[in-house]
Parts: sequence; structure tokens; C-alpha cells
Amino acid sequence: MKINLLLHSLSITKVISTIALLILILSGTHVFIFMTTTQSQSSNHDAIKSLTALRHEADSFINPNQLDRQQIQLTATEYSPLVANQLLQNKFFDVNQIHEANIELRFELIAIQQQLDQLSDQALTLKLKQLVSSIEYTINQYRTLIDKESSVIFVSQIIMFTFVALSALFLLFYCRHCIVRPLNRLEENVYSISNHHFNVDFIESNNEVGFLSTGLKSMSEELESLITAMQKKVFDKKTELETANESIQFLFTISQTLSTVKLTHPIIIEALNALATQTNLSKLCLELVNGVEIDSDYGCATRDSRSNKRIPIMINGEPFGYLNYIQATPMSENTSIIVSFSSLLARALYQEEYSLQEQKLLLMDERGVIARELHDSIAQALSFLKIQCAVLNRQIDADSEKNDVKESVSNIKEAVGDAYVQLRSLLSTFRLNISESDFKEAVLVMISQLQKQTTAKIQLGDFESNFQTHANQHIHLLQIIREAMVNAMKHANCSNIIVNCVIIDQKVIISIIDDGIGIKEKPGKDNHYGIEIMNQRAAELNAKLEIKNLPLGTEIKLIFEI
Repeated sequence: MKINLLLHSLSITKVISTIALLILILSGTHVFIFMTTTQSQSSNHDAIKSLTALRHEADSFINPNQLDRQQIQLTATEYSPLVANQLLQNKFFDVNQIHEANIELRFELIAIQQQLDQLSDQALTLKLKQLVSSIEYTINQYRTLIDKESSVIFVSQIIMFTFVALSALFLLFYCRHCIVRPLNRLEENVYSISNHHFNVDFIESNNEVGFLSTGLKSMSEELESLITAMQKKVFDKKTELETANESIQFLFTISQTLSTVKLTHPIIIEALNALATQTNLSKLCLELVNGVEIDSDYGCATRDSRSNKRIPIMINGEPFGYLNYIQATPMSENTSIIVSFSSLLARALYQEEYSLQEQKLLLMDERGVIARELHDSIAQALSFLKIQCAVLNRQIDADSEKNDVKESVSNIKEAVGDAYVQLRSLLSTFRLNISESDFKEAVLVMISQLQKQTTAKIQLGDFESNFQTHANQHIHLLQIIREAMVNAMKHANCSNIIVNCVIIDQKVIISIIDDGIGIKEKPGKDNHYGIEIMNQRAAELNAKLEIKNLPLGTEIKLIFEI
């Protein structure tokens, strides 16, 4: 483990260059030893060759019968310098014995050369035998030296081969464990990174592969960070687009709903619920300036003023109402949806208001046409009959015996007068001005018109007008109130008439109270006719009409569900 850590902590180039340098030094040393030893061996072989030749010459001179002193002199003269020369060329190794042998051999050659003429044949032969023995000894010393030099060369070759083999094995092991495996690991890491798998283990070492691994790890982390950031941006953009698409789809659906159906309270409540669900509102309600409050199923936000937010609903530059809401999680996108919703609701309310006003105007135009037709035809005919009845009555007054005829004419006159009064009342009803779209304002306008026709004081009591009605319902309600006030003015002999309108449990309760003489159990024809008209209009409204006497006066109550 320590060796592995040591190898991974060393520089690859330094390890390889060090081993290469060692191999180079060892190779140089081996070459130097080989060249020096080879040269020495060559010189030694030459010396052995010369000594062998000298030995053969000496052997040839040993035969006493063939002693040729002159030839011996020439041979000694020829080989003496060679023996000295060989002695000087073998100083590289331990050649003391060879040195001594050469000295002795040279001395013997010189002695033979100097004493050649003095020595007898027997003594010369003995000297030659000693010389041969010395030559053999010297040749053996040279051969021993050659063997030592060969051993040195062999050992150096063994050492060189062993070192090269070990170096090769070390390099193989080192390359496999410190280069090949880490590079394969890096290759796998690169492949994983290319497939966006960044959770990989990198090699930690202090060599070049470790530095490369560290750089790749840093690049991987940066690339992962960039890809993660890019994916987050793509996801956020996708979420933003999906949210925008949902918002557009929601607003389109709300626009279709508000513009294609009649704008009633359930429709508005359904739209408010959809808005609260879409924008994650905890409370939401619609508050109109006329006092109408439409709550969603989530409750009204006006009850919690601390976190309540209001967005005005503008129609023609003027506030028509407010959206009151509380956001569970405030978001700018939700605020923009709420503002867009308020614009759609404002346009729908404006269109509904405009449509109702247009219907009322069309209905009033139609009733005006009917009133003119009645006035131009039936009213004039009744007026003419009334005048003729008066003329006939004066003619009959001259004849006192025709009392029965006079009574009949009087009845006709009374009936025509009643019919004329009823017609005028009907014309007044048809000509009722309801240009004001607000119910309370329309009632005030009607009271101001009727106040001119009576001394009784007509006033509003508790009056709420925060409800919506159709054009026909609007007119029926106004006509019932008018008929009740007209009856009180004509028959109740009252001093005060009070009109009340309250809303209880989605029901509109309208009451007209006077302080007159009350109503008879069997009302007269005129009063009976007015009550019948009010009952018919109440039936048109699916409302309930109640008439009862009070301790002082009469109360007419209309109960109408909205």
C-alpha cells in the first residue's frame, strides 16, 4: 500500500527518465568494460601467441644434437622486446604475477643471450628447459588473466541483463498501475461525463495523471454546474410557459363564460371560485359601489383588513366595484391574472349593464308607443262618450218623467269616468320613466313625480338596492310600488307613505306603509282593480304579495327571490 502510494506520488516523467538514465549509465559502463576487457584480451592472446612461438623455438633448441647457437641468439634478440612490450600492456588488471613472470622470463632470455658463447651444450640445454618452463608458467598466467577478464565480461553482461529485465518489469508494472489503469479510468470518466453522469470517482495522485484527473474533475464539476443551471433555466422557462399557457387558457375560459351567458350571481360566484383556485387565493369577493357584495366560496376578504388587497373594477374611467382578495402565496404572476380578470369582469359588467339599460329603453319605447295608441284611440273615444253622456244628461233634465233613463245615463257616465281614470292610470304606468339603471334612484325619481300629486309625505325608509334584476322584473317592481303609493294617495287619507326595501337570505322584501284609515275587507272597484294589477305583476315575478292592516294604516309587502 505504501509502495503504491509512493509510486502514485512520483512524477511519471521523472520515474521514466531516471530509469532510462540508469539504463544508459549501466550500458555505458558495460560497453566500457567490454571494450577495455576485449582489447586487453586481444593483447593477451597476442602475448600468448608470441610466447607459444617462443616456446616452440625453445623446444626446438633443446635437442643437443641440433643446438644452433647463432639461431638461439637471433631468436632471443627477436623475442626479448616482445616480452617487455607485453609486460607493459597488461597493467589494467592485477598482473603482479604476470609482471614477475615476464621479468624472470626476460632475465632468462637476456642471460641466455649474454652467456650463449660461454655455456656448454648441457648447460645451454638446461637453460633452455628452464626457459620453456618459465614460458609455460607465463602462458598459464596470461590464460588465467583471460579467464578473469571473460568472467568480468560475463558478470557485467549478467548484471546488465538483470538490470534491464528488472527495469523492464518495473516499467511494465509502473505503466500498467500508474499510467494505463489511470488513463483507462479517465477514459471511463470521460465517457460517463459525455453521457451526463457526473457522479464518478477520480484518481488522486501527485503525478501527471493525477494533475490531469484533477483538471478533468474540475472541468466535470463546472460542466455539471453549467448543465444543472441550464436545465434549471429550461425547467423554469418551461414552467413559466406552462403557467402562462394555463393563465391564458383560464382567462380565455373566463372571457367566454362572462361574455356568452347572462351575468347572474351564480355565474359571477363560479368565476370568482375559478379565479381563487387558479391564483391560490385564500379569500375573494366582489364589492360593487352600489352596495352589492358577492362572496366566493372561500369567503370575503373585507373581513380581514390586515392582508386584504383591493383591485378596482373600472368602467368608463369610474370605479364600478372592487375585487377584495387575500393571497396565500403572493406571486406577481397571480397579481397580473387578477388584474386581467378584473378587466374581463369590468367589461362583462359593463356589457350586462348596457344590455339591461338597452332592454329597458326598448321596453319603454314599446310602452310609449302603446300609450300613444291608447291615448289616440280609446282615450279619445272614452272622452267623447263622456261628453255625450253629459249632453244627454242635460237633455234628460228637461224631462222629469224620464228618471229611469236619467239613472241609466248616470251609470254610463260613471262607468265611462271610471274607465277613463283607469286608462289615465294605465297611461301613466306605461309612461313611467326608468332611465335610471339603479333601482333606488328609479324609485326616488318616481316618488318625486308622485309627490307633486299629493299632500302626503312620501319618503324612503330602510332601502337596499344591492341586487340585480332583468328589465321586466325592474319594471314590475317599480309599477307595484307605484300602484301601492297611488292607492294610498287615493283611498288611505294618509299623511305619510314610507317605502322600505331590505335583503334577507337572498330575498328582497319591499314594503309600502301608510298611516291612513286602512283597507276595507271588500275594497271598492278602483282599489280592487289596483290590487288585482299588483297581484298579476307579483305572479309575473314569482313573488308573494301580502296586504294587511296595521294598528294605524296599511302595509303592502312584496317578497321577491333573487
